[in-house]
Amino acid sequence: MAFERFKRRGSRPRAGSLDQGLSMLNARVANQIEQRRQRASRLNVRATASVPRNVYYAPDMDGGAEPGEVVWVTVPSRPPKERSMLVVGREHHDILGLLISPEKQHAYDDRWFEIGPGDWEASGSPCWVRLDKTLIVPEADVHRRGTTVPQRRFERVANTLRERFAWS
Repeated sequence: MAFERFKRRGSRPRAGSLDQGLSMLNARVANQIEQRRQRASRLNVRATASVPRNVYYAPDMDGGAEPGEVVWVTVPSRPPKERSMLVVGREHHDILGLLISPEKQHAYDDRWFEIGPGDWEASGSPCWVRLDKTLIVPEADVHRRGTTVPQRRFERVANTLRERFAWS
């Protein structure tokens, strides 16, 4: 019926208009994501001993960020920098995570725990998580890329949190 109206008026439906619309929508979404990455997240840093909780491995790529997943957060620095963190818990709509770093000097610092290489570090270098500080970030401020820490590695981190910081 709609095509008949176009035919009667002597005009044709524009085939490129859908493609143009999708292209414009894609550009807007990409722009919003880039702006969000350039804006530092609202994050809180607390001593890990002050936020003890039950820690368990439960990555679920269909819902919100869950323990065992790796997410990225834009930390306040000049310029703002995106950093990866291991999710170890939740507090309402906030994610609790441990900062991940590939810096080799962490190997000799007992505040850091080795988790090895993984998709969270593009270079393939071994990485460490900071145990004594927990980042608390609104879930809306984290970027998910479908990355998880293998369960055995996560359990080693969880057991260390239980032993050192009275997590359960």
